[in-house]
This record gives sequence, C-alpha cells and structure tokens, in this order.
Amino acid sequence: MRESAEIVIGEFDGRLENATKLPLPEARRALQKFPGIAQPGADKILVLTRAHKVLALDSNGLRVLVRLGYGADDKNYTKMYKSAVAAAEAELAHDFDALIDAHLLLRHHGQELCKTSTPRCTACPLKKDCPTGKWR
Repeated sequence: MRESAEIVIGEFDGRLENATKLPLPEARRALQKFPGIAQPGADKILVLTRAHKVLALDSNGLRVLVRLGYGADDKNYTKMYKSAVAAAEAELAHDFDALIDAHLLLRHHGQELCKTSTPRCTACPLKKDCPTGKWR
C-alpha cells in the first residue's frame, strides 16, 4: 500500500483521478505502474470509477467469452485478453452501467457455471449458443 501511495503522491499529485482521466492508453499505462496491476486490473479500475468505457474482464469472465467463441484461447493471457475484448467490442453497449453489468455477470457465470476444469454445461442457460457447451 505504501508503494501505491507513493506513486499516487509522486506521479499524480496525490489524486488517483489524475491517472484515470488521462486518455485510455495513457491511463492504462499509468495504472499499470501500481504493484499487481496489469491491463485487466487497469480496465476494471477505469470502468468501475467510470473514467473510461471499457470491457473489464477477470479470468472467469475471459474464460466465458473465449468458450463462447469471442477471441482465441492462448497460453499468453494478455494476448487472449486483448483478443476476447476486441471480438466482443462490436456487440458492447458503450455505457458504464452496461459495461459494469457485463463485467459482473461474466465473472459470476465463470465462477458458478463455466468453471475451469469442471464446467456445469448442463445447467448453463447459454449452452445452445456455446460452441464448447453444446458437446457436453
């Protein structure tokens, strides 16, 4: 926490919103200066603070989108993340409430049904539209 506070004080004049209000690529880079924050974490901060309209995915939401056919499964997490977000972009509603809801719903779906090793496809309401689930 101390390191994060030092970054906020030293680089953003004591106000985190000085980082979040930058143009999107710069805001992402600024937030990634904090320990443990990569692009997915930066995107979550940006949408939840309503600074930028981006689709923020955690690993659960990313897994759901990839299994639904958005983006390509890849061993490189960053590459897979960017691929899924880009593939979903055309279907996104670009308002904060919808993007926050998408983040929360995809996260919950991945935690409860679309689990990593034991997905519960038989209970999934998306099964008929899911390339992965229709074979289970």
